[in-house]
Amino acid sequence: MIMQGVTFNTTMALVAGTIMILAVVFARTAARAQAAVPGKARTLTGWGWAFVALGAYLGVTGMYMTLMWPLKEVDGAFCCTVDNVTFGEPAALYGLLTFIAGLAIIAAQKAADRKERPLDLVGTLRPILYVAAVGGVGLVMFAIAGMHFGMWRPPDIEPIARLMAGQIWEPLMVMCLYGFSGIAAMLAPFAPENKWVGRIATLLTWGCGVTWVFLSFTVFYSHVGFFPPA
Repeated sequence: MIMQGVTFNTTMALVAGTIMILAVVFARTAARAQAAVPGKARTLTGWGWAFVALGAYLGVTGMYMTLMWPLKEVDGAFCCTVDNVTFGEPAALYGLLTFIAGLAIIAAQKAADRKERPLDLVGTLRPILYVAAVGGVGLVMFAIAGMHFGMWRPPDIEPIARLMAGQIWEPLMVMCLYGFSGIAAMLAPFAPENKWVGRIATLLTWGCGVTWVFLSFTVFYSHVGFFPPA
């Protein structure tokens, strides 16, 4: 018999990181598409559907996690009770925004294909990015609060994270992940017009995305062995 709890933020972390990585790649792909000769650019519809799929998964699981408050605590894992706030709520918000952004990309591409209006992804996506920027402030506050209240320290019972138990490295890494993700979100609406803002936002988004994916790979293993015998 095991002590059961809620540890379903494995694929959620993978999807969150994948969205961030694809956002950077999409921005470059879209820039080339808009600069191409009319009729020669590749369609962006596939990108839109990719964001729809990823956003739907992250939004639904994030909303479920948010509404299942409080999450059941596992002995020795102090983080679970507030995961609905620190992980579920951002996942729900950014999952929904990603889903809507995907639909907006598809609609904009269809309008361009029908020659109803030119493909204007900046104008299409910027209102969504403004909402994401406001959410970015919350991510920065999560980063600070999680470090201040000790929520980012690794559980002693988790197979991989416990290797850094008692050290500052994992709490510092998680704080930076949340903080830099929030800063990237706040910079995103202003990236198209400012080269340096765009570079910083790209670097932060790519780096945080890769790190989120890496962390998800570790929990795919460790969450299987997360529950000790009762």
